[in-house]
Amino acid sequence: MDFEALTTLPAAERITELFAYFADRRAREAAGPSSQPNVWEVFRYEESMAVLSDYETFTSDKTALIPEDQKRLAQAARGNFIGIDPPLHTQMRALVNKAFTPSTIAKLEPRIHDLSENLLDEVFGAAEPGGEAAFDLAQDYASQLSASVIAELFGIPQADHKVFWTWSDGLIGSRPFGELGTVDEEAMRKIGKLLEEASLYLLAHVAERRADPREDLTSTLASVEIDGRKLQDDEIFGIIAMFLIAGHMSTSLLIGNTVMGLAEHPDALAEVRADPGLLPSAIEEVLRWRPALIRDQRVARVDTVLGGTPIPKGGNVCVWLASANRDERVFADGARFDIHRDPNPHRAFGKGIHFCLGAPLARLESRIAVEGLLRRTSDIVPRDGVALHSSVGLIGPVRLPVSATLAER
Repeated sequence: MDFEALTTLPAAERITELFAYFADRRAREAAGPSSQPNVWEVFRYEESMAVLSDYETFTSDKTALIPEDQKRLAQAARGNFIGIDPPLHTQMRALVNKAFTPSTIAKLEPRIHDLSENLLDEVFGAAEPGGEAAFDLAQDYASQLSASVIAELFGIPQADHKVFWTWSDGLIGSRPFGELGTVDEEAMRKIGKLLEEASLYLLAHVAERRADPREDLTSTLASVEIDGRKLQDDEIFGIIAMFLIAGHMSTSLLIGNTVMGLAEHPDALAEVRADPGLLPSAIEEVLRWRPALIRDQRVARVDTVLGGTPIPKGGNVCVWLASANRDERVFADGARFDIHRDPNPHRAFGKGIHFCLGAPLARLESRIAVEGLLRRTSDIVPRDGVALHSSVGLIGPVRLPVSATLAER
């Protein structure tokens, strides 16, 4: 089956066939041309890491593709250091790193725990211990928790947390599954329209925090300085938009993928229930085995060769992280789900200068979310009606109906 054929399959079947497609191509070549024009796909670990590590040959910067009429998109791009290269990336990331410290993440843990418990109280409702509760784990729990954590991080009032989910879902879901090339103008216009709405709120929020700083990341970003350089308001807006796009939905999907992955492997689930200390390792295996973000994208700056395959200047390079994470050259029996896998050098969060800044937060949030579910239930069973994200680069449930049996106290 070629990639084009995958686009016609139902979402659940698509996961199985997508990984079969990766395995077939990976066995035959490290990288190769796609069935789509001007796209080259990368399947093996070593070559994937080579692309992600070499920004001089493979650029992340696609600002030249932004239509001239998309003012807000161009504005947001200024703070989105995922999509820029050095030297500007180096300066921007250094400023954000100065604000987004390990202590910042550590301070969030009690609040994430409280948010998780409050949401679980809501979804379990009046169910008694030993009784059952039915709810949508993705919509009612994972997505709301993830959106609220990012909102809390940036100091957004709780009354406005829900709108974060709306923005993020629209921003990340702007492209259908089958498109592998660079973002087209239609998709950019959809994103630009959403950012226009978000910018009215977020720029006002940044200005308010400059005038009246609080204990939140927006205030810190407004104050950090390196060599006399401070972040401008539109750059901070772009950073918040980046977290909305890259942070909220991917973490929500990770929580859902963890629950689904453990449900599909009852022995592993029983081990984690018996020893919650295994949960971090289980989450790392989910990140490898079924990552939320399944690909990364670059554009070749020059004519080059990757794994024996010529790639021309301007060629779109689709790095399949989900394929690299199962490369048998690095991961023994890579298709097998193994919560004891060690070492586990997966690249679900990327590599090199664009390694995900929010990786520690995603790990922390997912651990707390799944830990709370397992502690307060004796059984969680996915039901009919599971719906997977339809965007080109994501795998995970946006709807996950479950029946949960509440644990005896």
